[in-house]
Amino acid sequence: MEDELVPFMERAEDIGPARQIGNAVHRDAVLAGHPVVLVRTGIGLVNAAGAATSALLEAQRAGGNTEHPVVISAGSAGGLGAGVRVGDVVVGTQYINVDADARAFGYKLGQVPGMPDTYPAPEPLTESIRLARSGGTIPMHHGLIVSSYNFVTPARAELITGSFPGALATDMESSAIAQTCFVFGAPFISVRGISDLCGPAAEDDFRDQVDDAATQSANVVISSLDAMAGVAGAYQPA
Repeated sequence: MEDELVPFMERAEDIGPARQIGNAVHRDAVLAGHPVVLVRTGIGLVNAAGAATSALLEAQRAGGNTEHPVVISAGSAGGLGAGVRVGDVVVGTQYINVDADARAFGYKLGQVPGMPDTYPAPEPLTESIRLARSGGTIPMHHGLIVSSYNFVTPARAELITGSFPGALATDMESSAIAQTCFVFGAPFISVRGISDLCGPAAEDDFRDQVDDAATQSANVVISSLDAMAGVAGAYQPA
């Protein structure tokens, strides 16, 4: 959403004009001295996958600085883990689409047919954020982020945590971008600020806290760019 993009635009040292590619809006920018492409994807799994595809294809055509540009999903999410609080940040170490259910054909719950049962983030990438943020004031959690086309209500949250006990956060984009990056062989990580706890007041909490959650996410991403850039060139897809 635009709310999730604003903290990056406010912190950019340089930012180019917007260009529309499908439903996505791309802007070349410089953050913490690093050239980046800021992409507003739009909400949902299909919008996210389309935007990630357009960004990766554009990077391939441009040549890029590395063979595999790092893709970072930033913004807000609902908290699911017992220790996760509003204002915390969750860094995804793996991603699952909880709407996928092909168990009738022998796949695991959350596994898209023909795809892995989970999409792990490269460990050097998650560790680079952990080290870059050591001693930071923003509470961070590392673990499973799940995605769904549903805004997660208490009843839905109970179903998700029952099926995926390790889930820390839920959003509507990360697993789709993770799947796209998997097929392109690009490193991916999602860094999400928690706007609500999927409880009875989740909708109001989201509206009230989305800006702060997006800012927390942006703070972690921008402060970790040096560290992430250091591991990007050595990345080899599985």
